[in-house]
Amino acid sequence: MPNLLLLGGHGIVGRHFIRKIRALSPSIICESFSGDIRSSADLSATISHLSRVDLVVNLAAVVEVSKVQDRPDNAYFVNAFGVLNILRSLIEVKQQPYFFQCSTSHVYAPCSVPVSESSRTEPHTVYGRTKLMGEILARDICCANDIPFCIGRLFSIHDPEQTGSYLRPNIVRRLREEDLSKPFELAGADSIRDFLTAEDAAELIARLVLKRAEGVVNVASGRAVKIRDFVQSLSERKLEIVSKGVSNTLVADTRLLTSILGSSAAQD
Repeated sequence: MPNLLLLGGHGIVGRHFIRKIRALSPSIICESFSGDIRSSADLSATISHLSRVDLVVNLAAVVEVSKVQDRPDNAYFVNAFGVLNILRSLIEVKQQPYFFQCSTSHVYAPCSVPVSESSRTEPHTVYGRTKLMGEILARDICCANDIPFCIGRLFSIHDPEQTGSYLRPNIVRRLREEDLSKPFELAGADSIRDFLTAEDAAELIARLVLKRAEGVVNVASGRAVKIRDFVQSLSERKLEIVSKGVSNTLVADTRLLTSILGSSAAQD
C-alpha cells in the first residue's frame, strides 16, 4: 500500500484531492500534513512518523492577491522556500518519493494563443514569481537527488466554497449586495481565461500522481471563456456588464495533459 504525504490538504483543491485520490486508489494511505510548511522541524517529524513515503503532493500555497501583496515575504517563504523545506526533509532521511509540485498559470505572460508547457515563463505578479521560484527549486533539487517529479501548472480554478478575494466569491458577494438593474462594472470583463472547477482540477492532479507523470504539465480545461460570460453564469438575472481596464488572454494548450491521461482528461 503506497503512502502519500499531502501538503495543503485543508485548501479547496486539497479537500477535493483527498476524496479523489481515495476513490481512484482505495488502497492508498493519504497522510495530510497538519504542521507549518515553513518549519523544517514540523516536516521532519511528519516524515519520520510515516517511516516510508512513496508519494508527496504539495498543494500548500499563499494564493490570494491581498495576502501576497500585504506579505510578499511570507508568500515567498511558503510558495518557494516551503518547497525547499519539504525536499530537504526528504533528503535528510534518504527518501526519494515521487514529488508533485502544484504551480500556476501565473508563471506565464498573457498570450493571444494557448500557452504550452514550453512557452516562455514571464510572471507579471508577485504570486507568479513566488511560484516560479518554487518550480526552479523543485526542478534543481529533484534532478540533483534523483527524485522523480512533476510540476502541474494549474489554471483558473473556482469553487462554490471559495472565500476571500478570489473572482468567484467576490462576484457572488457583489451579486448579492448590488443593484443589478444598474450597469455592472467589471475589471477585465473581456479577458479570456481557462476556467476549471476545483473538483475537476483535483481529479486531474490525482490522476497525474497515480500515473507518476513527470515534467511540467498544464492542468486546465483548454477551453477559452470570457470573464464576462463566467460572471453572467453565476447570475440568474441578465447583467449589463461594463468592462473596465485592460483585457488579455491566458488559456492552456492541454495536448500534453491529454496525451498522459487520455482524451477525457480536461472534460467536465
